[in-house]
Amino acid sequence: MFDASQYEVRQKISIGTKYTVYEDGTPILSAKKKKLKLKEDFRLHDYDSGEERFRIKADSILDVSAAYDIVDSKTGERVGAVKRGAFSFAKHTYQLLGPNGNVVGRIVEDNVPMAIARRFLSTLIPFSYRIEGANGEPVGSIGEQFSLKDKYTIDLDTSVIDPRLAVVAAVVIDAIEEN
Repeated sequence: MFDASQYEVRQKISIGTKYTVYEDGTPILSAKKKKLKLKEDFRLHDYDSGEERFRIKADSILDVSAAYDIVDSKTGERVGAVKRGAFSFAKHTYQLLGPNGNVVGRIVEDNVPMAIARRFLSTLIPFSYRIEGANGEPVGSIGEQFSLKDKYTIDLDTSVIDPRLAVVAAVVIDAIEEN
């Protein structure tokens, strides 16, 4: 698990929001986020066994700049965190923090006109983000295909950013943004 450079996340909306993460076409993780939670706290589970794999918890309530800690539930290891960067209506930016809290990368919405259209017109407009390393170099992307179901692909240089951090962060961002 987490040996590939490409992942796919599929979202299904029912009473809550359900996510399934695929690696090389095989489902590896699932998650369910309940609506209207004041303090985000959700879990990702092993798709086959149902065992909890990752725990995500916001460090504050109703704070747009909250950090969302990502912990490997099997080892108790802090994988890192994702934190909204400087707030901008036109372009969302998230910092990827390593296990020690240092910035290891960023996820940046990369198409300003589409982002503005998405905010004013419809969240059905596909989103796209670029993933950057700590020095701003491009190391990957997150892109959605136009469809009624949320489905997006994560491409990543895993020698620069831990794929567990990037993939789980992508799910967290989707949940925060309610894309």
